[in-house]
Amino acid sequence: MNKVGLIIKREYLTRVKKRSFIVMTFLGPVLFALFYSGAIFVGMSDSTDHNVLVADYSGIVSVQDSTTGKLYSRFPRRFESTPELTYNFVKTAEIKQQFKESPYTLLIELDDVALHDGKVKLYYKKVPSQLVLGRIEDEVENALEELRVVDSLNVSYADYKRMKVELSWYQVDINASTDEETHKSEQAMVGLGIALMIYVFIFLYGVQVMRGVIEEKTNRIVEVIVSSVKPFQLMMGKVIGIGMVGLTQFLLWVILCSIVSGLGSIFLAGSGEMTMAIVDGAAQAPESNQAMLQATEAFGFLMQIPWTTVIFSFIFYFIGGYLLYGALFAAIGAAVDSETDTQQFMLPVAMPLVFGMIISSFLIMNPDGAMADTFAIVPFTSPIVMMVKVAMGETGWLLVISMIVLILSFLGTIWVAGRIYKTGILMYGKKTTYREIWKWITYKS
Repeated sequence: MNKVGLIIKREYLTRVKKRSFIVMTFLGPVLFALFYSGAIFVGMSDSTDHNVLVADYSGIVSVQDSTTGKLYSRFPRRFESTPELTYNFVKTAEIKQQFKESPYTLLIELDDVALHDGKVKLYYKKVPSQLVLGRIEDEVENALEELRVVDSLNVSYADYKRMKVELSWYQVDINASTDEETHKSEQAMVGLGIALMIYVFIFLYGVQVMRGVIEEKTNRIVEVIVSSVKPFQLMMGKVIGIGMVGLTQFLLWVILCSIVSGLGSIFLAGSGEMTMAIVDGAAQAPESNQAMLQATEAFGFLMQIPWTTVIFSFIFYFIGGYLLYGALFAAIGAAVDSETDTQQFMLPVAMPLVFGMIISSFLIMNPDGAMADTFAIVPFTSPIVMMVKVAMGETGWLLVISMIVLILSFLGTIWVAGRIYKTGILMYGKKTTYREIWKWITYKS
């Protein structure tokens, strides 16, 4: 056991002292935040201004000014121009041919057919973003709805809106002790985010274990090491040592993010201008208070998440999932001579994790799906699926059974991986096949 401890110490200290580890530990959260924010900004923004031409042949949404003869929107507050979107109305039948040479970028065709079946043609010169399409769709849809209400029901659109009741479902578990609203789908999304961290960690550091084994095997260093250390001890030390490196980096990221968030809160709280703005906003804008209340209610589901159980489960599956897959990655590294030969063995190892992510995503739409309970116990998917179940607060004995199965499976996987590692670590120049690996596992020493 002392030898395993020395190997763990070597693997750990060798990696945490590297400049790349120190740089990524401190810059990782910053770079992630910048890339994530940048991706959202680029994805949501549309720098193209659009001149929209609405061909309203039948006068569905537009009327003509008797003085100037210019067409304008029939309904107040509809098709109002903004710096990004400018609307103009025409009735010319040949406008489609003229549109190509015109300064307009979008052409909307409205006729009696569109009024009844809701199918509207949109011609473009510059492809509009989804954000722009959504805004245009809202304008046209609301205008057509208002027209139908006024013409068919003979009531004002304001009266019609007052008659409409927008349902808001208040879901309550009959078995709960209180009538508090439940948010299983929202809680499942939080669990999926936590599961994604485990997913990334397993792949990131599992591959490091595999590469480390291949490097030592290629450099023939392992031949010297195994003369004084058993291959199984070497594998265990490498898997645990690299896992501790990953856990250290993750904990440092959590601490750094907490410090940055705390300093940001202190800075905002101590800013006199910010404080006065908050006070003025509270006094002058009751709508802001209402919006704040709605936001608080919207995120109220976070208080229903059993955070103590979630944190405990995260640590357990974080470590257990890595050890399970880390042993398999170490076995793959021992079975091949170069990284290019790992592809045929990587797929069977990676597929259960990917499958677990797919099952977890379906839990958001169907939180009480029976199939999820099965894959919450299967050890190769439980580190992913079980985190979603835990975030929803639906565990009970399922969590205990899942943990026991994961521990037993880890011990079994370590034994199998050790058999592969023991023989494969000293194999050179021979193309490894699944049949060959099966011989290594079943070989009686």
